[in-house]
Amino acid sequence: MKRTEKNNLIYLMALILVIIAFIAFATYGMLDGSKDEEWYPVSVIVENSSSDRFTSFREGLERGAEDYHIRLNVVSTGAFSGIEEEYQIIHREIDNGAKGVIVEMCDSSNYTDDSAVEIGSDKMILVETDVEAEGMYAAILPQSYEMGEAVAEAVIADYGEKLEDTDIGILAGNLKQTAGQQCLKGFMDKIESAGASILWNLSDEDNVNNTFEWCLEKKRVDIVVSLDNDRTEQAVDYLQAQEQTEFGLYGIGCSEKNVYYLDKGVIGALVVPNEFNIGYLSAAAIAGQLREPLSSAKTEKVGFLTITKDNLYDEENQKILFPIVQ
Repeated sequence: MKRTEKNNLIYLMALILVIIAFIAFATYGMLDGSKDEEWYPVSVIVENSSSDRFTSFREGLERGAEDYHIRLNVVSTGAFSGIEEEYQIIHREIDNGAKGVIVEMCDSSNYTDDSAVEIGSDKMILVETDVEAEGMYAAILPQSYEMGEAVAEAVIADYGEKLEDTDIGILAGNLKQTAGQQCLKGFMDKIESAGASILWNLSDEDNVNNTFEWCLEKKRVDIVVSLDNDRTEQAVDYLQAQEQTEFGLYGIGCSEKNVYYLDKGVIGALVVPNEFNIGYLSAAAIAGQLREPLSSAKTEKVGFLTITKDNLYDEENQKILFPIVQ
């Protein structure tokens, strides 16, 4: 009996030693693995970075940063005076230790090959808009041309044959960006085939605030089409301030303010890019570039939704509008 108890005790002690050794080995493996998994500092540079239009984009970035071990720094910015100022910020961030940058270029046309050589294609991912030298950098982009078409389709769906007697004004946004150019082309290609008359077309270079008000007073239109988030907000503000002025409003946007006024019926239809996915995929892309510099991230285009007051509360639309709540 005593011999049996002694054997059992030896067996139990051996089992305990095996368990302790297994735990120690597993713990060492985890610690050793965490040493190998480097967290890369990455700066994010977009114009007016505190704007509500970037809320879903930032949430996607943060989720991607957690999944791909990125230490994010969203640089505080206002309106850029030009592409030179943005380049200065990019180089400053890299000089201060950022291993990579995620950038929305404020001007695609002034981009130069020399700038690419200085920054390095393995250190930068473009978002929201490409540059004229396509393929120089990987980019995570909205479907700009298709979004322009979608705005036109929403107008056509509501007005139908009446479009032949309808005047339209366009707030085109930043036409220095290729995304803005593509969006405007998509809208024009679709709307012109429906017989609508375009009375005026303003870009950001046209001193939009003053010119927009002048156009609405002197060249009245039935519909205003706004092709980026900020211009949609501008049109909403004008309608709220000038109650005697009426026009149908159709546009692109993703801010909480624009969604609110869509729900109130001020906006007829809102084309909403999936900004959460743009943020998430850009974090994934820059992480891949930094971990494997010889690899080549691919340019990807992200989808969108056309949302009206009638389908605003559909489950899928809510997931795009408020992804962090889901």
